Amino acid sequence: MVRVSRRGVAMSKPLFALADEFLELARVLSDEQEMPNDIIDEILEAYSGELETKCWNVAAMIQQFEGEAEMVRTVEKRIVGRRKNLEGRADWLRNYLLVNMLRTGINELSSPEFVVKVCDNPPKVILDDEDAIPDDYKEEETVVSIKKAELRSAMLDDGEIIPGCHLEKGKRLKIS
Repeated sequence: MVRVSRRGVAMSKPLFALADEFLELARVLSDEQEMPNDIIDEILEAYSGELETKCWNVAAMIQQFEGEAEMVRTVEKRIVGRRKNLEGRADWLRNYLLVNMLRTGINELSSPEFVVKVCDNPPKVILDDEDAIPDDYKEEETVVSIKKAELRSAMLDDGEIIPGCHLEKGKRLKIS
């Protein structure tokens, strides 16, 4: 059955609906006692055509989206590189201007567009010897990292049973 959208475009059933119908047909046919198995197989094979076509179309869309995502990733890298280059140029020019204003004793430049001033930064702490700092000014941090690759190897390769974790195998879709 072909559905028609509001714009008059033919639309086929969604994949989940085709899969539901196929499974229901298979269930009904499996309950049929008098029908030979070769006839059941022919019916299921004939009906699976639309389902397989829909699967192929969805797989093609996945590949298209992945291709577009890769193009976007490439553009992102180029844009990030350009941004970093521009930021680097601005930082270099800011320092260049500061150094030369300090060298010449110019503390302020004013124009209708903007004002440039040499300003003092607030004081910052420079650590000369961390060990000499009193404990009241120190904070201890504990970071625990789980070595998942080693856990996986111990359980998978060596057959170890390790408390607090287990191996789990999922499914993924491979389109090649």
